[in-house]
Amino acid sequence: MKVCAFWFHCCRLTSYFFFRTFHRIRGRGMEELPPGPLILAPNHASYLDPPAVGCLVPRVTHYLAKHTLFQPPIGSWLLPSVGSIPVNQDSPGPSSLKRIFEVLQNRGTLVLFPEGSRTTDGNLGRGEPGIAMIAARSQTPVVPVRLFGAREAMPRGGGWKPLRPIRVVFGKPLRFSGNPRNREDFQKFADEIMAAIAALKDF
Repeated sequence: MKVCAFWFHCCRLTSYFFFRTFHRIRGRGMEELPPGPLILAPNHASYLDPPAVGCLVPRVTHYLAKHTLFQPPIGSWLLPSVGSIPVNQDSPGPSSLKRIFEVLQNRGTLVLFPEGSRTTDGNLGRGEPGIAMIAARSQTPVVPVRLFGAREAMPRGGGWKPLRPIRVVFGKPLRFSGNPRNREDFQKFADEIMAAIAALKDF
């Protein structure tokens, strides 16, 4: 399903008002995002992370979501309509990768969590090499992003806690410069992304 930009931005603005009302969300650095294809790479601490990042970015953003969420009658049309891409985390298939590269080839913006899954203890985990492979083979810059407060607002295994403030910091773009066929270089770049996320400061 092709994403309708008007519908997407209606959902994005609704998300923004939700986060402003219940979490006093603030962002820094999103006005400096470069044009063209882009990968946003946030830390992952909460189910709130994807909409918290996306509501601050004034462009259509695409996300990966568990394939089990794409169930009729709602998930099968709602998630694709707002740019979500189904992926089986246990065995990602070629169809997911094909859709990811299509987004980037069409100069789209993709949100990828380098850690893969949400943190269990609040600490940053190690980045997975997959994000580096995608960046390398699509020649797309990666912007490190760090969320503060999202875990306190909805921790893994816990419920929603309103009135916990959330801040989102966008860093400077990074580019893969290694061998696009070398897995060790992929891991080095994933580590570089995580180091850049760790260096972003709260405000």
